Amino acid sequence: MEILFVLAGITALLASLGGVEAYVHRRRLSQIPVRVHVNGTRGKSSVTRLIAAGMRAGGLRTCAKTTGTLARMIFPEGDEYPVFRSGRANVIEQVRIVETAVAVGAEGLVIECMALQPAYEWLSESKLVRATIGVITNAREDHLEVMGPTEADVALALCGMVPVNGDLFTAEQRHVEILERACRDRKTELHAVTIGEIDGITDEEMAGFKYVEHRENVALALAVCRHLGIARRRAIEGMWSAQPDPGVLTEHQLEFFGRRIVFL
Repeated sequence: MEILFVLAGITALLASLGGVEAYVHRRRLSQIPVRVHVNGTRGKSSVTRLIAAGMRAGGLRTCAKTTGTLARMIFPEGDEYPVFRSGRANVIEQVRIVETAVAVGAEGLVIECMALQPAYEWLSESKLVRATIGVITNAREDHLEVMGPTEADVALALCGMVPVNGDLFTAEQRHVEILERACRDRKTELHAVTIGEIDGITDEEMAGFKYVEHRENVALALAVCRHLGIARRRAIEGMWSAQPDPGVLTEHQLEFFGRRIVFL
C-alpha cells in the first residue's frame, strides 16, 4: 500500500512540474508577438531564412531556427550558431529555442517544423509554437511511409500544423482544397500564392541571390512580409543579404581554354 502512495505522489509531482513548465512556456510565447511556423515537403529551411531576413529588414527584431542540412539558430543581428543536441533530434527542443528568443528580446520568431508524424505535427503547433502565421511551402510525395500513402495524404498530414485563428500562407498549387478545409476547421485565413505571383518575381529580383533560389520560395516569403506591412523592396534586399542554408544549391562558371564549364 505504501508503494502505491509513493507512486501516486511521484506521479502527482511530475504532473505538477509538467503543468508549471507548460505555463512558463506559454508565457514566453506570449512575449513574442509574431510567431511563424514553416512546414512543407520542399524549401522549408530556405523559406524560413527568407521570411526571417525580410522581417529583420523591416525593423522587426527577429530570431529564426532551421533544421535543414545543419540545425541553426539565427539571431536578430543575422549571426547564427549550431543547435546543440545531446542525442537524436526531438521536437521538444523548440521549447529551448523559444526561451532563447525571449532572452534576446525577439519580437518575431520564424521556426521550421521538425515533425513528420501527423500526431507530432499537431503537437508541435498546438503545444510548442502556437503560431500567429503558418506556412506550408508545398506537399510532395516524400516520407510516404509516415505521411502517405499518397501525395494528398501528405497534404493532410501537413495540415496538422495549421494554426488556430491565424493566417496560413502556401505556394502549394495541387492540394489547395485540402488546405482550405483545414483552415475552415481552425478558423484560419488561407493566403494561397498564385502562379501569377510566382511568375511576377522578376529576373532582377532573382539575380540578387548569390545562390540558386526558387521563385515560389521568394514569392511565398514576400507574401508573408507584405502581410506584416513590410515593403517589398526592403524585404527583398534583406533576403539578398541573408546567409543561405549550408546545403543550398550554388552555380559557378569557369572559362577554361575556350570551353565554358559549369559547376553545380
